[in-house]
Amino acid sequence: MDKKQFQRRVYVVSGVLGLLFFLFVGVLYQLQIIQGPYYRAQATKRNAQTETVEAVRGEILDCNGRVMVSNRSTYQVRLNTSVMGTEEERNAILTALLQICREQGVTWTDTLPVTGAPPFEYTLGTATGTNRRAFLKLMDILSENNSSWETASASGVALGEEWEAYRKAVDAASQTTETGTQAAETPAAPEDTVSAAPLIAKMKDHFGIDPTMPDEEARDLIGVLYELTLRSKGAATSEYIFAQDVDIRFITAVKEQGLKGVKIEPTTTRVYETSYAAHILGRVGPIFAEEWNEEDSYYKNNGYKMDDIVGKEGMEKAFESYLRGEEGTQIVELNSEGKVVSETWKTDPETGEPMAPKPGNNVVTTIDLRLQEALEQSLATRVPGLSDTVEGAAGVVIDMKGGVKAIASYPTFDISQAYKDSSLYNELLKDPLRPLYNRATMGLYSPGSTFKMITGVAALQEGLTTPYEEILDTGYFRYPEGEKYPYGDYHPKCWIYRQQGGTHGWEDMAHAIEDSCNVFFFTLADRLGIDLLDEYAAMFGLGQSTGIEVPEYTGYVAGPETSERLNQEWYGGLLLSAAIGQGNTLCTPLQLANYIATLVNGGNHYPAHLLQTVKSSDYSQVVLENEPEPLDTINISEENLEAVKYGMYLLGTEGSVSKYFKDLPVEVGAKTGTAQVGSETTEANAVFVCFAPYDDPEIAIALVAEHGDSGGGLAAVAADVLSVYFGQSGTSQAVNGEGVLIR
Repeated sequence: MDKKQFQRRVYVVSGVLGLLFFLFVGVLYQLQIIQGPYYRAQATKRNAQTETVEAVRGEILDCNGRVMVSNRSTYQVRLNTSVMGTEEERNAILTALLQICREQGVTWTDTLPVTGAPPFEYTLGTATGTNRRAFLKLMDILSENNSSWETASASGVALGEEWEAYRKAVDAASQTTETGTQAAETPAAPEDTVSAAPLIAKMKDHFGIDPTMPDEEARDLIGVLYELTLRSKGAATSEYIFAQDVDIRFITAVKEQGLKGVKIEPTTTRVYETSYAAHILGRVGPIFAEEWNEEDSYYKNNGYKMDDIVGKEGMEKAFESYLRGEEGTQIVELNSEGKVVSETWKTDPETGEPMAPKPGNNVVTTIDLRLQEALEQSLATRVPGLSDTVEGAAGVVIDMKGGVKAIASYPTFDISQAYKDSSLYNELLKDPLRPLYNRATMGLYSPGSTFKMITGVAALQEGLTTPYEEILDTGYFRYPEGEKYPYGDYHPKCWIYRQQGGTHGWEDMAHAIEDSCNVFFFTLADRLGIDLLDEYAAMFGLGQSTGIEVPEYTGYVAGPETSERLNQEWYGGLLLSAAIGQGNTLCTPLQLANYIATLVNGGNHYPAHLLQTVKSSDYSQVVLENEPEPLDTINISEENLEAVKYGMYLLGTEGSVSKYFKDLPVEVGAKTGTAQVGSETTEANAVFVCFAPYDDPEIAIALVAEHGDSGGGLAAVAADVLSVYFGQSGTSQAVNGEGVLIR
């Protein structure tokens, strides 16, 4: 080849290469400069997603500023299966994640009501109501939409038929009733359970799980896929948080394996700074489907999302509107591997401000944690020694304007652990002493002789007796000779006559209260009649809602209407038992405490309440100051009030319980009660109420012990609380075997 021909070829090749280069540059210019904004927008649209960032929940404090519930920064694991790829790839990622959990000892969310190891059995009987309903709904959806669920391929068992039979058994076991002082709790599992192995086999096939995978590992994977299915099928409404409160070792292990769609994000978790007040602090959790779907749903009407965490019980629920913060919104960009590339706050279109989360307000309660601790400790120490048959107990300390300073139910539980560990929760449910049951607001008890001050005030105010009138106790109730006795053969006896064969003789109002003379109050009831007695009982709050922010029972006051409501016959003699707090009169310890506060403050009946103040998230501003107004006012003359209070003073300073209060720096007014349990038993509940100081009352206390015999034994508990309230470092005298004559 000659030199000229070679040069021509070089020029041609160079020209072609140059042309290609300029063409390449032109294409790049077209894509990046001319059409760059368009493609950037498209890329952002494909890979960007909007996420809600939860706000920090406000704290709950006692009246002195001691924090009872706060927050702790932590991390949680959320799953995004949309970037995990095929079914096989998804299962591989989840299997690897579960293996890390096992190695690191991390517990993940799994509410599938089937045992974790073969032989597989249903556990619906011990599942929570929400989990049970979600499972039943999902099975119904799958049965309706996929006929292949009718038969479990691995065993040939008619899954549909067995499922229907088991469902009916669970439904039957789930029926709850409310009787007396207790509502039935979690139902037991049906006795004739069927194996869940066919279901597990079908789910394994349905989710494309490797048939060679060991049964226990397959069951774990099925549990996770079940949770994801719940959300996708609409059988539950909460977002699936795979695991919560994970540590750095777990995070490192997940990051090292680069698992697609496994997102670890910062969050906060509730921390209980006290082991006390478990029955009123409450807990948080996801919104239940029935709460979201109910007519005029609070959550729908107030801007919640279906996956929000809210207060579920106690003060967490009662003060939800104050504690809840304002969620933020951020834009998250992901790459093709599902990893986060960037995070920016979304801008509010109206204000132009970043939509960062705003923390909730802090709630200052009326609870005095010193008194709460003293009350719970004293109940735990002293109640077991009251009698051989004593069971639960409850106590309430309240101020003169209805502010609850302490409220306790015995036995209690550790709220920081009870709802985290399902096995512990189930043990608490099965405990015959019902530690989860809030006896202070839900327990209904006869007030016994602590009711007598209502009978006394009613008769005094209606002009049917005077503070100085003396009535003769002859041992049993009877009319003067020549007058027609309206109660047939019913001549109820005074307690001292039944137990000693003696009488109290002539008694005025104060001494009748001190001695708890039944005949005196039978006489007043005969003059009053049931209508007036019920009217005064209602004014003092018995049979009525106290207004407390947490759930409560209102109870009953004995009378014709209550008997009709209970499908019982009312007859005249029941008036006499009603006057001494027996019969169908049932009230809560909270009602008793508020009634005593209403009495000794002069007749101002305030609503019981736990809310004192709401403060901003940084405590710099007072958002709300709770200033309760009386629900009503009972017109009690000073002379009549003093006569009744003086009777309580005599018992507290000179009577049978005075030894418990003798070392206190204040004088105490008190009243004991012994309420018979049932009509065919000699067992009785112990009831005790008191207030202090006598001359200028500040707090009232009510205590009840189930099968605790005499109310006098509870005076030591009251003394322990009063000792703390009035700054005494010493403890009150211990209970030392009292006789049954104490009233």
